[in-house]
Amino acid sequence: MTTRRHFTILFSVCALLTSPAALHASGTTVEAGPRVVTLHDLLVGALNKNIELRARRLEPEIQDLRVEASRGVFEPAFVAGASYQSSERRKSAQENSSIGAIFGGNNDPILRENTGRFQTGVIGRLPYGTSYELLTNLDEIRNSYNSFNSEFVSSTTLSITQPLLKDFGKTAGLAEIRLQQQVSVAARHELRANVLRILREVASAYYEMAFAQENVSVKQQAVDVAASLVRDNQRRLDEGRMAPIDVTQAQSRLAEAKEELLLARNFLAQRRNALRELTQDEFGEDYSFTVDRHFTTTVPPTLNRLAAHGHLYTHNPSYLASVENAKGEDIRIAYAKNQNQPRVDLRATFGYNGLSDAAENAYRDYRERDKPTWSAGLIVNVPFFDRTGKSRLAEAKKRKLQALLTIQRTEITLVSALDTAFRDIENAGERVTLVKDAVRLAESALNAELKRLSSGLTTSYNVAQAQRDLSQARSRELATYVDLNKAVTNLAFITGTLHISLRVEIESD
Repeated sequence: MTTRRHFTILFSVCALLTSPAALHASGTTVEAGPRVVTLHDLLVGALNKNIELRARRLEPEIQDLRVEASRGVFEPAFVAGASYQSSERRKSAQENSSIGAIFGGNNDPILRENTGRFQTGVIGRLPYGTSYELLTNLDEIRNSYNSFNSEFVSSTTLSITQPLLKDFGKTAGLAEIRLQQQVSVAARHELRANVLRILREVASAYYEMAFAQENVSVKQQAVDVAASLVRDNQRRLDEGRMAPIDVTQAQSRLAEAKEELLLARNFLAQRRNALRELTQDEFGEDYSFTVDRHFTTTVPPTLNRLAAHGHLYTHNPSYLASVENAKGEDIRIAYAKNQNQPRVDLRATFGYNGLSDAAENAYRDYRERDKPTWSAGLIVNVPFFDRTGKSRLAEAKKRKLQALLTIQRTEITLVSALDTAFRDIENAGERVTLVKDAVRLAESALNAELKRLSSGLTTSYNVAQAQRDLSQARSRELATYVDLNKAVTNLAFITGTLHISLRVEIESD
């Protein structure tokens, strides 16, 4: 039976109760606006609608069909056939003398014969390499011996051929099935790797969009503060307490803040489109949403390198797929070794035959036989050089070496990625502390400059610079949270436990 994999996501009760539909049901007034989606909403969309993932889900199903197809070689087959033959040939001297004695001197030197044959039966093979044929033939013969009166010749024969070396045993007989089964297991690991990769991409895009939304708010605040400064400076200029250059500097900062806001909005649109591409199967113009701006963590998690390495070799689907591929090469080697042996086949036949002037009586004539017709013997086929068998065995061994090197390369790549993920998390954690201090100091600096400006002790340029520094510090703080969350997500992806950290359950039945 074809195995199908279904992917489901576990929702928390709180997420459902805080959804817009739940708020409507409880009587709470909800303002119209863009739909707010959670990370779980997006993961559901990706698992159900991502086009790439839907296409890759077909791979294990296709491989299952290949397994079933390879099993089909052991299914018995019904065979049937009919033929007609007409021939003329010169009689031999023995035939002339015997026919003359029987038929009173028929001197026609030509033997004319017409034969119609019907054949039916069952053929097949067994996992140990045994092939069998159970066939019955019924021939209707008309010739000049009997003035073209019909004679019916019947035969029923069971033929068995058992390889004793080459193609003997389940190692050879089931090689294709076992190989396809290994490929099927590897295909499921590869599918799982792609599922986790899509989940990582969705989570990363979600964090970036959360940053983009917050960053738009930060840049909008910077625009508002810069516009307020322009108004205050214009008022002071009108009162004669400030020079025109201060107004110009404030206006310059306002233009700069507006440009930063435009860039932030454009980045937000790009991140929204990235999520739409990952979580939707169509790209409608009216599809708009915002995310709930929730970061999974703002504090670096406690890292356990030993446990992470353990998960790497037991859960990472890419590593597990490379191991399964290597096991498949062992099957190829065993089969190639079997095929490198000489062919020695034991062949045996057992059957009965009959003759009558009526078709049904031809089979009844079996009862007139005291012993069946049988044969047994060995057929030996030994190539002089067997370059084909030797070359294929050498090829199988090379493929095994390739598979082992692939495992080694995968291990190195994953361990390197794991170390990088640890370093990224540690680095992001240190940056979180530093950037928080930077925001706090930038806020203090701006407040101080604003007080000094009101007292005439500084210039609008210095205030604008302090505004710029605070805006950039807040953006860096958000970016640091994004980097931290993406690093944590990437670590879970590398160890193969991302579905656990995201509370996604991958099930198969």
